[in-house]
Amino acid sequence: MSDTPSADLPSEIGRGASSPAITSAITKHATPILIAQLASMSTAIVDTVITARVSTVDLAAVGIGAGLYMSVMLAGAGVVQGLTPIAAHHVGARRFDQLPATLQQGLWLCLLLAVGGSLILAMPDWLLNMNHVSPAVAERTRAYLAVLALALPGTLVYRACGGMLNALGRPRMLMFFGLANAGSHVLLAPMLAFGWFGLPALGAVGCAASVAFNTTLLAVVGLIYLIRSPVSRELQLLRQWQGPRWPLIAEHLKLGLPIGLSTFVEMSSFALIGLLVAGLGAEAVGANRLLGNFAGTCYMLPLSISIATLALVGQAAGAQDWARVRRTAAAGMALGCTISVLVGITLWLLQRPLIEASVPDPAVRAAAFGLVGLIALYQLVDAAQTIAAQALRGLKITTLPMLVHIFSFWGVGLAGGWWLCYHGLQALNIAPQGLAGFWQAGVASSSVAALLFAGLLWAALRKHPSSRTNRDAA
Repeated sequence: MSDTPSADLPSEIGRGASSPAITSAITKHATPILIAQLASMSTAIVDTVITARVSTVDLAAVGIGAGLYMSVMLAGAGVVQGLTPIAAHHVGARRFDQLPATLQQGLWLCLLLAVGGSLILAMPDWLLNMNHVSPAVAERTRAYLAVLALALPGTLVYRACGGMLNALGRPRMLMFFGLANAGSHVLLAPMLAFGWFGLPALGAVGCAASVAFNTTLLAVVGLIYLIRSPVSRELQLLRQWQGPRWPLIAEHLKLGLPIGLSTFVEMSSFALIGLLVAGLGAEAVGANRLLGNFAGTCYMLPLSISIATLALVGQAAGAQDWARVRRTAAAGMALGCTISVLVGITLWLLQRPLIEASVPDPAVRAAAFGLVGLIALYQLVDAAQTIAAQALRGLKITTLPMLVHIFSFWGVGLAGGWWLCYHGLQALNIAPQGLAGFWQAGVASSSVAALLFAGLLWAALRKHPSSRTNRDAA
């Protein structure tokens, strides 16, 4: 099977492919991922819009609880992402017989991570107390997280299925799954939150229940697709099921743990802003939630390009085509940064109607106005660091990028943001910046990360002289 794959199996970009051809391949790969990611992000926007119309307490509970859930979930999903470069290298080297074990051991890892993550979400009191969250908001946040924890197993299993499809160059079905999930949430979440059709009005908890139901359904559908789709039947990805094989799980963890910690550091540095600004009042928490939705939605563009870049870099590295690795990384960076500049400009121009359409509370609107410019600037530097980091993961380089993430996002971003928020910089006559301080530090942290990741990527490619030789020949 590994030597003579059928026409249904994935094919790699040919050796000597030009940069325009690689850019086209990245765009083709990234487009369905982008649609799926935007559909996924829409659930957070829907929850914000719904709870803003229930009460400020429910909005604050979603702002805090969703941040905690996303930190835990994305850390687990980052560990699971170790599956993608492993599988992509197998695809590039045409070792298709290794893919079933890669997927199945990844699914075992999902179950282990889901147990640990659910326990963390079930015990949020230490974080709520540490940040002096009001009793009413804390009570609603606990209930919200207790239900949202049920979404974690399905989310991780679905991420593993998506990681395999990305490695195979078959991300299209993720678009359809994501759109179906978004449509179902738009219908179910308000029914449960507002108590339509005689149901009890659950507020924020209703939104969490909708997420848990839909993510579980996604996992089931994703597994069925991997069993019945033509490419899976050829590769037998889920036949001859294997129990846990610890050497293979250890290979996943060797790559996945640094990715998971990197993801947790990056996302928590922004998700925890919701907790750290709780002392500024519910309006600041709500405004931060709104700004986070804007930034997260814009982030889907470079994220989709980075995921495509990871898969194509991994395939090229598996084939030992280092000229193509270099071109793929460069094409991904150029494409992602260009698009992010355009997105940032659009966000700046449309900030007033977007804010007014999202939140009815005048105090929350007032807190959000004036900070959208920082979100727009953030898009460019965040795109650069995201794509460079994913290219390194495609080369199976994850430990040094993890250290860069810790320094940049927890050091410069989170710690620096807290200091700017509450203390300012007295030596420079800069007063405490409030919520703006965290987003100012966010721009700085992404800029530092982008520079360091670019240096690591350049150093990694210098280790392969054939990449320079092939470049000159091309």
